Amino acid sequence: MQQEELEEKVTMLEELIQGFIQRITIVETEMPEFLKAFLQQYKGTLDGIAVRIETANKRYDDKKIQQQIDELKDVVSRVPKVIGVKNSHHFGAWSKSLIIGVVVAFVVTAGSFGTALYLNHQNDRLNEEAYNFWLVRAMYPKTAETIITELKDNPSAFIAEAEKAMEKQQAIAAAKAIADKADKDQKTARDNLNKVRSAK
Repeated sequence: MQQEELEEKVTMLEELIQGFIQRITIVETEMPEFLKAFLQQYKGTLDGIAVRIETANKRYDDKKIQQQIDELKDVVSRVPKVIGVKNSHHFGAWSKSLIIGVVVAFVVTAGSFGTALYLNHQNDRLNEEAYNFWLVRAMYPKTAETIITELKDNPSAFIAEAEKAMEKQQAIAAAKAIADKADKDQKTARDNLNKVRSAK
């Protein structure tokens, strides 16, 4: 089966090659006649082109063209192989002032923003203290009256005494936090010790 297919393909190829050879022989026999007819038909045009080329060549002086070529070669030979390029950039007067203006504007804006945040924080703290004093005035009116009269009589001494009392309360709170932490650490250590003992 395969042999028959191969033989069919071989015969088809042989027929194609025979047809190709016949066409080539036709082209070989008819081509010289075609070329002769082509040259006879366009001989006048080709002669006209040749005459134009000759007149164009006569119009330009060979010596002058050669001299221009030599001058061009001389100019090219004098051009340096490597041309240095400056990579530095200098800012103009207007751009320096623009950059300085932008930096100053940024610093002023940052300073204003920081001041606004600080004042907002202080305002919140003062509002909280005012609210706390309002609560004291509402809950303990006698204590509030005592505070107000003391502030009217001797404000600097009363504020100093209040600051000492606040520092004392903060110290007590810090000591209590340390003690609570120590108690918690001691309890954790005791629990760990009990776990180790029970594990044995």
